[in-house]
Amino acid sequence: MSEKFDNFCSELRTKINDADKRIKDLKANTISVSEKAKVEAKAQLAALENKAKEQKTRTAAAEAKMKSWIEEKKTMTHDKIAQWKEQGDAKRLGARADLSEHYAVTAMEIAAAAVDEAERAAVEAVVARLDADGIKAPAASKSA
Repeated sequence: MSEKFDNFCSELRTKINDADKRIKDLKANTISVSEKAKVEAKAQLAALENKAKEQKTRTAAAEAKMKSWIEEKKTMTHDKIAQWKEQGDAKRLGARADLSEHYAVTAMEIAAAAVDEAERAAVEAVVARLDADGIKAPAASKSA
């Protein structure tokens, strides 16, 4: 595999681990349900929403690239590939390998955007729970 592909795999693993850590930290901070924790959670959600808006265009472009690659792949039948191998057509086989690597990197870019969206959704859920629990607590103390 290419170095670019290997680097992207490493970056994706790091992104997933970092998102997991941030979500766990957020959950731990919200257990105390302080006003500060609510403000921090909402700030984190706002930052993630801004990031999602920025990524939307890049993700759409990546999806378009993937569709293009799929169409091009349809022209590369198993018979043609076998023929290229038999003829020793390194140029075409190399071009196919390059296209496949670009497709893999693009698919990982989309996966990375999905990780970001999953993190945003998790933080949104925490904020929503904080809001809901914040309403319940004062209502419960009023009825006591």
